[in-house]
This record gives sequence, structure tokens and C-alpha cells, in this order.
Amino acid sequence: MNIEDDFRDLAPLDPSRDPARWERMVAGVVSAAGPELARRAALPQPGMLLLLAGWMRPTVSAAALLAAAAAAFLVTGGPVQTPAAAGGGLADALGYPTTVADWVDDGQTPSVEALVVALEGDAQ
Repeated sequence: MNIEDDFRDLAPLDPSRDPARWERMVAGVVSAAGPELARRAALPQPGMLLLLAGWMRPTVSAAALLAAAAAAFLVTGGPVQTPAAAGGGLADALGYPTTVADWVDDGQTPSVEALVVALEGDAQ
């Protein structure tokens, strides 16, 4: 589908093209909406507390759902053991050799050759 096929000419909605036509169009919309506006005006207007009270049930429902989900998570979940806490540290968890981990811990900068030998190992 071409973008030009979907384009609609919105120029007739420009109020500056024909102000008299625009005013007639607005008056037609207002007169067509008159019965509905009159019906709504006759209804009692709720106060602020009634508007807020309308939100009570959905808010309490959402809070109960979140509390149930949190309780289920806490009941079913045991103590989580991270790889670093399991022993061996972050280097073992990431699969790095201990020499690389020692360089990182000490803040050393190894040479390129030493780094390749440590990472490749005996795979050469």
C-alpha cells in the first residue's frame, strides 16, 4: 500500500479557509450534542470523595495481588547462592583462569603474550 493512497486532504478542516462555514460546522456539532449535554447536566455531580471512592476497589485488588505474589515468592524461594558465594569467586563463575583473576585483583596489566597464554592455555 502506498503512503500517498492513505493520505486524506485535511484542508477543509482549516478554519481560516472559510470562517463562516467553520462556524456553521461547529454550531451543527453543538446542536447535535445538545441532548446529550443536557442529559449529563441533569445528573448529580459526584464530589471529590465519591470520585476517589470509585478507585478504592481496584486499588485494594491490585495491592492484594501484589501482596500474594510477594508472599508466594518468599515462600517458594530459598536462600539464593551466588556463584561468588559458592566458592571460587567471580573468575570461576565467568570461566577465567585464576592467573587472570589474580591480575585483576592486583590491578596488574599483563603483556599481550601473557594474556594470550593465560586465556588460551594449552589449546595452542
